[in-house]
Amino acid sequence: MGSLSFLSPLFLYGALGALVPLALHLIKRERARKRVFSTIRFLKLSSHAVVREQKIRRLILLLLRMAACAVLAMIFARPFLNDADGATFVGATPKAMALVIDTSYSMGFGSRIDLAKRAARELITELNSGDQVILMTFSSQGHLVKELSSDFTDLDALIESRLNPTSQTTNYIEALRMADEQLSRSGFEDRSIHLLSDFQSTGWDRNASNWKLSPGIKLRIVDFWDDRDANIAVTGVDLPRPLTNSERTLDVVVRVKNFGFAPYQGEMSLTVNGQVAGSKRVSIPSQAGQVVTFRHNFKQDTNAGVVDFGTDPLEIDNKYYFTVNTPAPLKILIVEDRSSGSSQTTAGFYLNQALNIRPDPPMTVDTRTAAALSNISLGNYQAVILADVAAVSRPARTRLTEYVNSGGGLIIGMNPNVSVNVFNSAMGSLLPGKLVDLIPATQNRRRPEFKSLSEVSYLHPVFQPFSGPHHGDFGTARFFRIARIAPDSAATIIGRFDDGSPAIIEKSSGSGRILMLSSTFSLAWNDLPIRGVFLPFLYQTVDYLGDRLGRSGANRNFFLVGESVRLESTRSMTITSPSNVRSMVSGSADQTPLFTETNETGLYQVGPKDSGEMFAVNLDTDESDISHVDIEEFVSAVINPVTESQEARELKAQASMVENTEVERRQKLWWYLSLMLLVVVLAETLIASRTHR
Repeated sequence: MGSLSFLSPLFLYGALGALVPLALHLIKRERARKRVFSTIRFLKLSSHAVVREQKIRRLILLLLRMAACAVLAMIFARPFLNDADGATFVGATPKAMALVIDTSYSMGFGSRIDLAKRAARELITELNSGDQVILMTFSSQGHLVKELSSDFTDLDALIESRLNPTSQTTNYIEALRMADEQLSRSGFEDRSIHLLSDFQSTGWDRNASNWKLSPGIKLRIVDFWDDRDANIAVTGVDLPRPLTNSERTLDVVVRVKNFGFAPYQGEMSLTVNGQVAGSKRVSIPSQAGQVVTFRHNFKQDTNAGVVDFGTDPLEIDNKYYFTVNTPAPLKILIVEDRSSGSSQTTAGFYLNQALNIRPDPPMTVDTRTAAALSNISLGNYQAVILADVAAVSRPARTRLTEYVNSGGGLIIGMNPNVSVNVFNSAMGSLLPGKLVDLIPATQNRRRPEFKSLSEVSYLHPVFQPFSGPHHGDFGTARFFRIARIAPDSAATIIGRFDDGSPAIIEKSSGSGRILMLSSTFSLAWNDLPIRGVFLPFLYQTVDYLGDRLGRSGANRNFFLVGESVRLESTRSMTITSPSNVRSMVSGSADQTPLFTETNETGLYQVGPKDSGEMFAVNLDTDESDISHVDIEEFVSAVINPVTESQEARELKAQASMVENTEVERRQKLWWYLSLMLLVVVLAETLIASRTHR
């Protein structure tokens, strides 16, 4: 049996109240006095035995009253036995347990998820009354199923209903970080995380973070990996060229990998619009990949395809979905200041001439003035070009900002009569950088000197087609006047002049992008519009900003689970998931709808079924890699070494207080003391009624 401790030991000073009955007893004690009587025949005789009995009763009465004061003080001090394990009526030391269970799609391999449910139920049986538990699932992010609680009644039902494989990948650190945060709310000293997973190596990037668990938190591993596992997965589908009206026959390039430890042989099929379009026999060595190419003639403008190679223990990654659509005309809005000159010399003229001659896929070009910006539905355009705008109104700037943040593309060129201060003030945060001055300060009509565009980033999508020899030389264009720009910290310089000053600057804003040219799109400051690179550069730029180069728009062949899909129409519409769940998405005049509920793989229907418009969502096949993490390395990397700072000592003291409170609650010694106090008070009352005063 352990020693006796108290939750509130200061109340023990109340035991000094036991001295009060003693003091009163001593003060009011009767002393024998001598009395002189003329006669004693009327006095009652009392024996020595009676006198002695009265003295004993008074002494017992004194002790009972002192005991009552002492017991009352002990009740308020909340006593308990600090060696709870050694006491016969004391439960185990209370603990807080976090059950963190992997529900990434690899847990659908064989019977892993059923094994995880069984292991979770077994861990629950180890909990005692008063313990605390947290139930979490995780894949790429953690999900709290049950908050920290001492109520275990619904755990079995939650485990059965909420522990199902998702279509997400694995991230162990994010799961442990969330579990650690939840356990920090418990005051118990015994805190542990039970991590139930198949522990794929792709779920932990050892170089990404040095984060560790909080001091004192223990990590328990429950591993369901098996070195006999095998898995084949389609890791991607590529179409080297877009589908156009003139080019209907395309190669469908399928990438497949054998993640298992044994060779694989099987049949792969291609289905387009519900019809089998071809099949091929594949043979893949262990831990190796292969490329399989199908050639198909796509007769429709909108097509949905599926690549499938049969079954294996993890079937979810055996199919890969894609769409092949003829691109709709790209809608471009050109905004110009009509006061800048005649229609034959403005930037809008050269831009219109260049964009309207593109045959396949075509472009639809609208030209408006800056004053009309406030009344235009910008969401109907994939890209907006401020051709030679010197300033915009505040409402127009707000609408342009909303348009770009929602995924639109904006190109900004210089006005020949631009004022540095007015331009900076009017454009505000839309600019990738602030104008500093103009070089030269005044327009030189003779133009004896010029600058060249000498450095461009060929890794950038706009300049990739020009990276090879004889693919266009930007150095042939002459720039007689430029705006010197100080780029924002968030901006990227993708082109420079021969003196090192920025020529083309890019900045991301929300889901969209802004490109800024530090010269004009007309012949006022340069001769770029009449050079051979101007046309392909302009096409590549509007395709990039209009999302025709595969960033996030509806022209992509597929998306990954969790990615957002930007739809092309500004109208509200219904999206039907592969499991036939319907969701309504809303657009506005300046924003096209953004669909974010891509939580399952397959083909999503956009609008009515007869519209034929769909997009495909696939797994991130990093999760298909079944290689195993080094458990010892992983645990040693996340466990915090035992250190005890001042803060840790304070937390430990708080935790000890909470634990002692729980132990005291279980023991209920104050109940026994209260019963003792009741007995003492009754005894005191009984003896006091029979004692002469």
